[in-house]
Amino acid sequence: MPLPLRQLEAFHAVVANGNMTKAAKFLEISQPAVSRLVATLEESLGFPLFQRLSGRLRPTPEARVIFDEVEKALANLNHISRLTENIQDKKTGHLRVACLPGFATSLLPRVLARFLNERPGLTLTLEPRAPERIQEWISAQQFDVGISEQFEDNPSIESEAIQIRTVFVAPEGHPLAKKKFVTPKDLDGLPMIHNNRDHAIFGALQQAFNSAGAELNGVVESRQFAPACIMVVEGYGVSVVSEIDAREYENEGLVIRPFKPNIPFQINILYPAFMPRSLATIEFVEAFKKSLEPFRL
Repeated sequence: MPLPLRQLEAFHAVVANGNMTKAAKFLEISQPAVSRLVATLEESLGFPLFQRLSGRLRPTPEARVIFDEVEKALANLNHISRLTENIQDKKTGHLRVACLPGFATSLLPRVLARFLNERPGLTLTLEPRAPERIQEWISAQQFDVGISEQFEDNPSIESEAIQIRTVFVAPEGHPLAKKKFVTPKDLDGLPMIHNNRDHAIFGALQQAFNSAGAELNGVVESRQFAPACIMVVEGYGVSVVSEIDAREYENEGLVIRPFKPNIPFQINILYPAFMPRSLATIEFVEAFKKSLEPFRL
């Protein structure tokens, strides 16, 4: 037979405080209310919980048997109450994020730091990996959210696409740094650092050069944008990269100019399709998307 929580609280308060008066003060109710709750509990149990000896209320042996268990139960309920309050206040939980390596060394750590500072009880796992591995993890529900590139449809993954601008980058003093924007014609035959040839960005870049009748003179291939930016800062070659990565090196001497035609860099935010999203996941994604606003097409 289920026992009402308020009756158990009254019983516990009387034993812990020694009398009805102190128990009533502790529970912030009247003394008659405490007496009624205890009497009702005794009636439900079928045996007395207290005896009055020498003018003082004493717990019966039966009361002492159940007191420890009631105390544990109330402590567990208090813990659950605090836990739910912390969840509501976004102060607890664990967030698992898998991302492209480029994001782990650009704006994402700053977004996460601000996010975690506002939620001191929240912990994080951040795992940079290639797109294929990210998709495997999300499909297997091993991570809450993935930040990846374009991918083939997968029934076990939900995705949200975001288009990011790409830009032309060159070292300080480069002749093209004087231009307001750069086109494939301007880059005809110049040594270029570009993405791997199986990357969507390279395919779009090659098509833009072909349409302009210009030669794409690739001298370095890199899956990530960051190495291209660093090499350009050091004076080797030019490139077309994600603006997110380019801005990370702007203060190191990287010249950034619009590239026309614009070649979008598609980011996909991935979620396990059959796993409910936590409040932390939902709010992190909102914060991450907000950080992308300055770079979106």
